[in-house]
Amino acid sequence: MTLALSSTSLAQSQAELAAQFNEEGKVLMYSDKYAEASAKFREAVARVPEPKYFYNLCASLYKEGKFGSALTACNAVSNNNPTPDLKAKADKLAQGVKDEMERQGIKPEPTGGGGTDMNCTADPSDPRCQGEVTPPPDVCATNPQDPACQATTPQPQPEAVGKPPTQDILAASTPDNKYTWTLGVELFGGGGKIGRKDYYGTAGTGFRIKGDYLLNAASRVGAQGYFQLTHFGKGDMDVGEPLKLDIFDVGIAVYKHLCPRGTQRLCLTPLAGAQLALMSPAGANDGAGSRVFEYAAVGGRLEVGAHYAFGRRYEHVLGVALGVNLYSAVFSGPSDEDFDMPSIEQVGLDKGGAAGYLGIGYTYRFNTPLGSSPFVTLE
Repeated sequence: MTLALSSTSLAQSQAELAAQFNEEGKVLMYSDKYAEASAKFREAVARVPEPKYFYNLCASLYKEGKFGSALTACNAVSNNNPTPDLKAKADKLAQGVKDEMERQGIKPEPTGGGGTDMNCTADPSDPRCQGEVTPPPDVCATNPQDPACQATTPQPQPEAVGKPPTQDILAASTPDNKYTWTLGVELFGGGGKIGRKDYYGTAGTGFRIKGDYLLNAASRVGAQGYFQLTHFGKGDMDVGEPLKLDIFDVGIAVYKHLCPRGTQRLCLTPLAGAQLALMSPAGANDGAGSRVFEYAAVGGRLEVGAHYAFGRRYEHVLGVALGVNLYSAVFSGPSDEDFDMPSIEQVGLDKGGAAGYLGIGYTYRFNTPLGSSPFVTLE
C-alpha cells in the first residue's frame, strides 16, 4: 500500500513539474526567448510525454529555426494519443515548418532531437534509424569479435537549421489589443440638423459596417474603412409636404487605441475620418419607384469610443461610442434635364449640417492576412 501511494505521489509530482515547465516555456515564448523556451518544453517532455508538450516544443524549435527537430517534435504529437483538435493543429504547424524549409532551400525531413534521444530499439521507424545495419554472419556465434560481426550504428542526420522564419505562422504572444484586421457592425442613434431648417427631422438612426486594419501594432494606430446608412424622419415645414432623408456614407478614418496599463482589455479609441455622402430625400425616385442617391456632399466623422475585448486572444470586442457626422452643402445633384427630380434648393440641401450619435457595436479581430484565426497557438 505504501509503495503504491509513493508511486502515485511521484507520478503526480512529475506531472506537476511538467506542467510547471510548460508554463515557464510559454512565458519565455511570449518574451521571444525561444531557445530558453525549448529547454523548458524539453524538461516537460522528459517528465510526462504529453502531446501538448511536444506540440509546444515543435513551436519553439520552429521559432529558433531548428526546423528538422521541430518536425520530429510535431511528429511525436501523433504518436502520443493527441485529441483530434491538437492533432489537426500539430499537422498545420508541421506543414508550416515544411513550407518555411522549402522557402529557405532546406530538405523538409525530421532530424535532430525533437524532445527525446534517438532510440532505434524502441522506435525503429524513427527516420534517424534508417541506416544500413550489417546482420552478423554465422561466424559471430563462435567469434563475436570478428570485424564482420560489428554492426554499423546509424548516425543521426545533420541538424536541419535555417534562419528565423520569414513568415510567422505562430500566434505566440500574450493576449493584447493587437491584431491584423477586423470586421464589425454598429447601430447608432442621435440627432442634429441636416439641410435647411425644418426640412427634415432632427432625430436620426442608422447602422455602420466597418473594417479596421492595424497599421502599427506597437503604437496601436490603424485605418478604418466603413459605410453607413442614416435615416432622418419628417421635418416641420409649414408649407409643402415634410420630407424624410436617407444618407449613405462611404468613408475612411484613422484611429488610435489608448489602453492604460493594467486594463489591457479596455481601451479608449479616438477616431477621425472623411466620407462621401450620397443623400436621398423622400420622394426622389427614378420613375419606377426605386430610391436613388443623386445628391452628393462631402462629410467628416469624429468619434471617441470605449472598447472591451474578451476571448482567448481578445478577438471579440464590444464597444460604445460618442461621435458626430458633419456634412457640407450638396455639391452635385440631378442634371438639369432630369425634370422629375427636384433641385438641390428645392429639397433644402443647399446647406450642410451635423448630427451627433451614440453607438454600440461588435467587432471580430483577425490575426492573419487571409482573415482566419491564427494558424497555431500554444497549448
